[in-house]
Amino acid sequence: MIKRNFFLITSVGTLIVFFVYLFFFSENNFHKHRELGLKIKQLDENIANTKNQINNTYTFEQLEKDTAGKLEKYAREQLNLQKPNEEVYIVVYE
Repeated sequence: MIKRNFFLITSVGTLIVFFVYLFFFSENNFHKHRELGLKIKQLDENIANTKNQINNTYTFEQLEKDTAGKLEKYAREQLNLQKPNEEVYIVVYE
């Protein structure tokens, strides 16, 4: 009975010391894991924000190109504007 209690007490004590060492004193302690987890979360948010900015820039550039094409088409057809060194013939139907 005494040997059994001694074994139980020493094994539980060893486990407690081991877990205290792991949580507070080891190279990969709980505090470091928490800091790294927060940093990963922050970096994931930065990645998501950057992807959103890239998508917004892409759609803005596409919109800008479409708008420029429509603006040029309107200027050529309605205002009879032309590019330098270009001849424009206007056909008038009677």
